[in-house]
Amino acid sequence: MKTTSKTLLSVLVTGLFSSGFMCQQSQATTITPGFTYAVASAGDYGTTGTHYHSNTGGAFGNPAGKAEVGNFFTENVRGLSEYNLAGLLTGPAFVTFDVFKAGGLFAGANDTPFTGTIDVYAYQGNNLEDISDFQAAPTTFVGSFSTAGLVVGQVISMDISSQFASALTSAWGSLGIRLQVDTGSPAGNVGSSSAWTFDTFRLSSTSESTVPDAGSTVALLGITLSALGLIRRRLVS
Repeated sequence: MKTTSKTLLSVLVTGLFSSGFMCQQSQATTITPGFTYAVASAGDYGTTGTHYHSNTGGAFGNPAGKAEVGNFFTENVRGLSEYNLAGLLTGPAFVTFDVFKAGGLFAGANDTPFTGTIDVYAYQGNNLEDISDFQAAPTTFVGSFSTAGLVVGQVISMDISSQFASALTSAWGSLGIRLQVDTGSPAGNVGSSSAWTFDTFRLSSTSESTVPDAGSTVALLGITLSALGLIRRRLVS
């Protein structure tokens, strides 16, 4: 009887953990792909964009479709992605993207990652690469995420359902999303020359995040500890 109880509870705990992590990777449908690029300032960690670090023309020989976020010596670099809203309908929407590189696009210059916070903003786009999108007035603050523990290939999703619905209601042709270093992060210091690079931006119908939700993890841990406590009491009795 003791062995049976232990086995059943072990299966229960295993199932809870499996379901907890699987819920972060539920099947998602791509609503529309993003049009992605990166813009940098002239220096002094400026607030005005002056040139591309990634664009369809392959500025500086760098690949297109990359959102570099951080610093290139004294240049402030921001990653941008725009979404064509033509024909789309209101519904759940997540801005989803992959970690492409733990570092920037310039080997030997800013290819060191930083540990800090990246802020995400929404703005009205135009489905074009514009250097001025670097400083385009944000309509809302979407949220932020920490770079601590990020690895290449990891997927990040952030809920932008409200921003998506608002853009459609306002008859926008494009919704822009901008990633930039929080000013309190290490890469916010002039001359740090460190960055992260993201790609494969898309709007998805559900979260595709491979980062376990903190709340879910805590809840599962509590359930697991309770289950282990029950196992101990049954075995001792």
